[in-house]
Amino acid sequence: MKKILFILSFACLTIAGQAQSSNLQKTVEEGIKTSIQQTENREWKEAFATCRQMDALIYADEQKSKQAAPHLHYLVTKERLRMYLRLNNKEQCQKQLNQLKLYADQAKTDALQEDYLMSEAGYYQKFGMTEKSLECYKQLVQKRSTGKDEKGIDQCYQDMLKQAKQSNNAVLTNALNKLYTHWQDSIKAVKAAQELQALQDDYAASQKILRQKESKISTQQYVIIVLCILAAALACGLLFFFGVMVKHIRQIKKLKNSLSIANSNNELKSKFINSIGEQISPSLEAIEQSNSSVQKKHIEALKEFLQHIQQYMELETSREERYEVKDLNINTLCENIMNKAKESFRPEVNATLNVPRVNIRTNAEALEKVLLYLLENAALHTESGKITLEFKKRSAHTGQFILTDTGTGIPEEKRANLFKPFTEVLDLTEGDGLGLPTCNLIAYKLNGVLRLDEEYKKGTRFILELHS
Repeated sequence: MKKILFILSFACLTIAGQAQSSNLQKTVEEGIKTSIQQTENREWKEAFATCRQMDALIYADEQKSKQAAPHLHYLVTKERLRMYLRLNNKEQCQKQLNQLKLYADQAKTDALQEDYLMSEAGYYQKFGMTEKSLECYKQLVQKRSTGKDEKGIDQCYQDMLKQAKQSNNAVLTNALNKLYTHWQDSIKAVKAAQELQALQDDYAASQKILRQKESKISTQQYVIIVLCILAAALACGLLFFFGVMVKHIRQIKKLKNSLSIANSNNELKSKFINSIGEQISPSLEAIEQSNSSVQKKHIEALKEFLQHIQQYMELETSREERYEVKDLNINTLCENIMNKAKESFRPEVNATLNVPRVNIRTNAEALEKVLLYLLENAALHTESGKITLEFKKRSAHTGQFILTDTGTGIPEEKRANLFKPFTEVLDLTEGDGLGLPTCNLIAYKLNGVLRLDEEYKKGTRFILELHS
C-alpha cells in the first residue's frame, strides 16, 4: 500500500512540474512579445527590464526544480541580441552571441544549433562580414544535408531556398543561391573526373589488346621460321610450305600495319590523357567565372567533346571489323547528302554534283557520315565560289569520291597532323579536332583511304578512295 502511495505522489509531482515548466515557457514567450512591442515604441529601458525579469523567473524556476533550462535562457538572450543589433552595438552583440552559443551547446538540440547559425549569420551580415556570414549558411546546409545522397542534398537546397523566398529573406536567398551554384559546379567537376577515369580505363584496355597482338605476331614469326626449316629439309613438300609461308607473311604484314596504326593512336591517346586537364581546364574556368549563357556554351562543348571521344574510341577499338556492304546507287545517295549539306552553305556558294548513275558495294550510313562531314566542313571555310562532289571509277574494284571547295585552304603547318587526334589543345567551343580523324577511321573500316590532295592549290580537295 505504501509503495502505491509513493508512486502516486511521484506522478503528481512530475505532472505538476511539467505544467509549471509549460507555464514558464508561455510566460517567456509572452515576455518576448512584450519586449518586441516595447522596442517598437522606442521604450528601450522597459524592454531590457522585461528581459531581466524573464531571466529572474527562469533562475527562480531552476533553483526550485533543480533543472537547468538553457532553451529558455536562449530565447531571452536572442531577444537581447535582436535589440542590440537594432542599436548597432557591436560589442554587446558579440557578447550576446557568445552567450547564445553556450546555451545552444547546453541544450544539445539540432533546432537550437541551426537557429544559432542563423543568428550568427545575421550578426555578421549586419556588420558587413559577408564571408563569415556565408560560412555560417554553409555550415547550416552541411548540417541539414549530412548523410544524404546527391539527390537528397539537391532537394535540401531547394527546400531551404523555398523557405527563404517565402520568408522574404533576401540575404539568405542570395547566400543559398551562391552555395547551390558552387555545389552544382563541384558536382560537374566530379563527373568530368569520372569521365577522365573512364578514358584511362579504355586506354589500359587498349594497351592489353596491343600486348596480345604483339604476342600473336611473335608466334606467327616462329611459325614462319619452323616452316622454312621444314621446307629446306623436305623438298617434296616445298610447294605446300611455300603457300603456307606466303599466307602467314600476308597475315603478319596486315597485323604489322594494324599494330603500326594502334601504336600511333595509343601514343596520341597517351599524350591526350596526360594533357586532358589542359583540354578541359579552360572550359571549367570559364564555367566558374562567366555568366549562365557562357556556362551553358562551355558545358555543351564539354559534352560534345566527350561524346566525340567515345565515338572515336569505339571506332578505333573495332578498326578491323569491316562494315557490312551492299549494292547501291551512289547518284541517289550523293544527291540526298548534298541536299542535307546545302542547308549550311552560304548564299554566295554554289553546290555542284557530278556523280554518275552507277552501283557500288559499300555501306550507305558510314559513307554518308564521311561525305556529309566533309561537305559541312567545307561550308565553314568557303565564303564564296563553289563546293563540288564528284565520283570517278578508277578500276573494276576501285572508285574515288572527290570533294573540292574554293575556300581558304588548309595551312601547311597543319597538314601533317590533319588526320591525327589529340595533337594540340583547342578551344572546345570552336571545335575539338576529332572530325577528320573519325572520318579517317570510318574510311578504313569501309576498306578505303581518306587523304588530302596536297597538289591542289585553289582551295581544298579531299579524296576518299574505296576498294570493293
